[in-house]
Amino acid sequence: MAVKYYVILNDHAGAGRAKAVWPAIEEQLNQRNVTFELGRSQYAGHSILLAHQFAKNHASDPANWVVLAVGGDGTLHQVLNGLNDAHLTTPIPVAYLPVGSGNDFARGLKMANSWRPALNQILDCTAANWLTIGQYRDTIKQSSSVFTNNVGIGLDAAIVAAANSSRLKVFLNRIHMGKLAYLFSFINVVYNQQGFPLTVHVNGHRDIYSKAFLVTVSNHPYFGGGINILPPASVSDANLDLIVVEKPNLFKMIGIALMIALGRHLKMKSVHHYHAAKIHLIAPSIEYGQIDGEELGGKYWDTYFEITQYPFWIDPTI
Repeated sequence: MAVKYYVILNDHAGAGRAKAVWPAIEEQLNQRNVTFELGRSQYAGHSILLAHQFAKNHASDPANWVVLAVGGDGTLHQVLNGLNDAHLTTPIPVAYLPVGSGNDFARGLKMANSWRPALNQILDCTAANWLTIGQYRDTIKQSSSVFTNNVGIGLDAAIVAAANSSRLKVFLNRIHMGKLAYLFSFINVVYNQQGFPLTVHVNGHRDIYSKAFLVTVSNHPYFGGGINILPPASVSDANLDLIVVEKPNLFKMIGIALMIALGRHLKMKSVHHYHAAKIHLIAPSIEYGQIDGEELGGKYWDTYFEITQYPFWIDPTI
């Protein structure tokens, strides 16, 4: 089957890395006689509009088209939401070439960690793979979204906000060490992040935490540029995973960090793990949020999470 690609390129992804490597990517597409059209994301949120307009314009002939997001996790997040919001009877598959700073979805999918072999995993794919993704519904703001990686409340969201506003991240991205920006931001914000009240509803059961510290609903193991925060999570599993870490003192924080590095933190007393297809979280205080590394700002939370599926044009086994 001859596949045609609509490429949505985010020039700013990876502090300009996507723009720098695009000529080489384009050369590879031309050498392989790939039919493609190019759309360039020109401002924040533009990728959503480009994907949505393309889907609507091809609602009557979606066959043989794939929308290829060239950028980071945020680019994929926007492209996927634009396609999903079009509500096509036959969804147009999405592909993802990871040239951003974090590229956590590529890790979760076990894609190649450099763009050339990753491009082969897209171009040599022969059929769409329906993968589990997450979706959330915010009852307070009456908003909803889908996500490939995770939604975070509290510490990890504050880290994302600090990292995204850091000039250091731009420099580290240029030398391909962008994930260190999250480490430095963690050091800066960990002492200032306060515990907050959280109620978790899962499988008809309710747990209440008075000092939640880090709260992340995830679709695969990684966040923050490769931190293995939820080892059991998988894009092939029809469930989401939730981690709740209660506010630790300094020594416990060091211990949690060491256990995360060893992959043994889920057994700690102050760390709580949930595995379910539906999760309901309530936080009655204003807390930072993030979704796939995109800032949600500070807000109250009364949010439902569940799984859905979407077709991806990627074969990570190639």
